[in-house]
Amino acid sequence: MGRPQSSLWIASEARGQIDLSLLYKESDLSQEFHSLDAIDPLSLPALLVLTPQQAQRILADLDARERSEFGVVLWTDDPNCLHEALLEDPLVSGVLVPGTSPQLVCATLRTAQSVLEHRNDQDRVTGTLEKVLEISHALASEKDLDSLLDLVLSHARKLTGADGASIYTRDDKGKLYFRLWQNASTDARASAQMTLVGKYSIAGYVASTGELVNIEDAYNIPEDMPYTFNPASDRSLNYRTRSMLTVPMTNKDGDVVGVLQLINRKLDYQQRLSTADDFHKQVLPFDSVSTQIALALAGQAGVALENSILYADIERLFEGFIRASVQAIEARDPTTAGHSFRVAEFTERLGKAVDQSDLHSVRAVQFSRDQLKEIRYAALLHDFGKVGVRENVLVKANKLYPEQLALIEQRFRYARTSLSRQAYREILDLYEASSLSADELRGRRKEIERMLAYEDQRLAGFLETILRANQPNVVHGEADHDLGSIVAYRFPDHDGNAVPLLEEFEFSSLVLSKGSLSPEEREQIESHVSHTFEFLRLIPWTRNLASLPDIAYAHHEKLDGTGYPRGLNAGEIPVQSKMMAIADIYDALTAPDRPYKKAVPLEQALDILGEESRSGKVDADLFRIFVESRAFDIGAAPTGGR
Repeated sequence: MGRPQSSLWIASEARGQIDLSLLYKESDLSQEFHSLDAIDPLSLPALLVLTPQQAQRILADLDARERSEFGVVLWTDDPNCLHEALLEDPLVSGVLVPGTSPQLVCATLRTAQSVLEHRNDQDRVTGTLEKVLEISHALASEKDLDSLLDLVLSHARKLTGADGASIYTRDDKGKLYFRLWQNASTDARASAQMTLVGKYSIAGYVASTGELVNIEDAYNIPEDMPYTFNPASDRSLNYRTRSMLTVPMTNKDGDVVGVLQLINRKLDYQQRLSTADDFHKQVLPFDSVSTQIALALAGQAGVALENSILYADIERLFEGFIRASVQAIEARDPTTAGHSFRVAEFTERLGKAVDQSDLHSVRAVQFSRDQLKEIRYAALLHDFGKVGVRENVLVKANKLYPEQLALIEQRFRYARTSLSRQAYREILDLYEASSLSADELRGRRKEIERMLAYEDQRLAGFLETILRANQPNVVHGEADHDLGSIVAYRFPDHDGNAVPLLEEFEFSSLVLSKGSLSPEEREQIESHVSHTFEFLRLIPWTRNLASLPDIAYAHHEKLDGTGYPRGLNAGEIPVQSKMMAIADIYDALTAPDRPYKKAVPLEQALDILGEESRSGKVDADLFRIFVESRAFDIGAAPTGGR
């Protein structure tokens, strides 16, 4: 930051002809030097009183920066002999001759001084506004509200030389809250807990009226002002607030959306204020240039703040839409309710752990905040395509559909009835035959009844076998050998025709080694991935979410190419999809709400996933990070090594 006013320097050759006593009386900013080499660049800006010869030598040696900081008044006894080029130099702002009255000398110097300061202020404003425009691009690109506000404070302090700064924001009801603050001298840089601000505070007044307030000394505010200063913060920080500049932050419609408050403009921006003398000597009032800077930055920040709030609202709306969509899909399959939300949580936690891992294979993998959000959304929507799968297949709990099992049970009852009817017919036929004795009749009847009891017991065993075989296996298992006997079994119908207990298609379902779905049904279920992709690619995703459909599309692919629907190999599968595959399998194994199986214990689920990684199905390093970071433990914070 430059000095607030220009210094007056009088060269030794001109000094003897100017009444310095008058100048010292008129202004305490006057200084003198006895050698041209004594000009100190650190004292800039400076107004120099020089003879034409001195001016020509000095102006010729000044570089562009120095020319922006100097002004010159010529002292000559023959103004008619001044070189035209010297008079046209923009740094020359006045001419004095011997015999000029002291009053006119002072007036000329004050005018020249004012021209210099105005020029310096304009240069400062122009340069600073260029920086404000640069800052506006940064503000426009920042979406996180707290980061945005912190950025505003940092730039506002730097551009105005303020020691401290605060941000106040309004809620949707118009109430003003103290939100964020910085202070270089106390190293205070923290977020306030959204403290409500009273309407009689300086910030409250600015927020309600839209007027800026510039105070030279916060402890000497006139009593008739409609606002007051609360020194509580000063006391707690052992600080002394003097100059304050409080400006409204407005949106594009001119509505006040917040307040920017700057505290203690410093002579030297790098100087820490620690002693009472520092606050007295180093603190300056906020000048007009600081005001222009603060207003320009507050205007940019106000629009950026509103954009950030709107962006957050849009994100909440979009997140709500996604959640509602997921809940609508899961309503078709209540047995897997919560699965998509858990997979999203597991995958996002694994992504954060991968980002911190020291494993060589993933060191180059880093996820930005937007990429983690993309991963989360992809995981939430990874099963959306189930809307295109028939509901009876989607909710199939066992190998047989309920109506199929009911038909088999009815067939068993019919078999018992048919066998009983056949046995009683045989007994009646025996009694009608006159050639048998009574003992023979009794013996044959007992034999028929014994065979009927045996068949009834056999049928009961067959039904138990079917009910047991109907339960799906989590891992591949052997089919029950008794199923072969059942499918070969025949019983007589009412016409005496041999009828099977079990149809071939029923037998095919019961001998499935894993899961509850036939190959045709599994194909229908697997089609949900393609349905998901077709749905997601219709949505006009923003650039930071452009990969979302592809991530969801590959979450059932396996590294060895045995996955579906495209049979991709390891190099073709996005790392985000590899992470989601681990999370999806883990939840499918451990979820307590699956109708076709009981929840697998955590250790067994990890063992199954470990076997998948060893066989080249899922990524071994990602699985290792999944386990070591405990990304599956939603109640704990994920850990990492980088």
